[in-house]
Amino acid sequence: MLPTSTSLPSDLSQLAEAAAGGDKAAAQELLRALADDVYGLALRMLGHPADAEDAAQEILVIVLTHLGSFRGESSFRTWVWRIAAHHLSRVRRGRRETVSFELLDERLSTGYREEVSQRPDAEADALTHELRLRCTEAMLLSLDREHRMAYVLGDILDLSSEEAASVLEIEAPAFRKRLSRARERLYAFMRDRCSVYREDNPCRCDRQFEAAIERRLIAPEDLYLSTQRTRSVAPSLGRIAAEVTGLMRIAEVLRGSAEYLAPDSLVASLRTLLESQLELTRA
Repeated sequence: MLPTSTSLPSDLSQLAEAAAGGDKAAAQELLRALADDVYGLALRMLGHPADAEDAAQEILVIVLTHLGSFRGESSFRTWVWRIAAHHLSRVRRGRRETVSFELLDERLSTGYREEVSQRPDAEADALTHELRLRCTEAMLLSLDREHRMAYVLGDILDLSSEEAASVLEIEAPAFRKRLSRARERLYAFMRDRCSVYREDNPCRCDRQFEAAIERRLIAPEDLYLSTQRTRSVAPSLGRIAAEVTGLMRIAEVLRGSAEYLAPDSLVASLRTLLESQLELTRA
């Protein structure tokens, strides 16, 4: 078992300092504090839980083994975001990173069914929910990684332009331009099609899932996004006010009503690394 402490600091930078000094209880607490954010970012960027879990573990190991390089020039969380963003820009493409707006448009155009599914209501509701998550995820994955990262940082995670620019190591105006291009591309796709975005649009998830099953895009026994651990979130007042622009409404659709949380298996695997005397180095 890992050692425990009754006096661990709650501040991330202080936890990081203690962990860098070899305090395994501090390292475990630091991992617990960071795992959900890192995994959530990886899942938004790579699209599949297995790919996201692998990438999140790699990122957290990098964080742990480079704690000595944190100089306090930004917040500790910003420093972690920077490591994560850099790693996710170079990691092997996820199995879901094969979609494009053109492919998604073709699937939605040909997958609509006029007839209502004859499946039991509970099963149909579960499949509808999964398809909605997969479809909104596919919209994000249709952006190239550079614009996807900008969009996730700016509109999904709500980082300020200055903080997101610091994470990406670019100037704030360059980040805002990148975010604007991502918003416009998503808005152009969703504006006239997606009924989640606007109720009178023609495409409806409950009329699409049967075709998705036929095409083996969804398997009823593997609803991997619906079964993710999540934490409910509410939009901020600023976000609600911004929705009048139309462009910001896409953020509420793509974010959904919950944040993804790290699976227990990720936390367990990182705990195993600590218990096997992972050496924390000062880079």
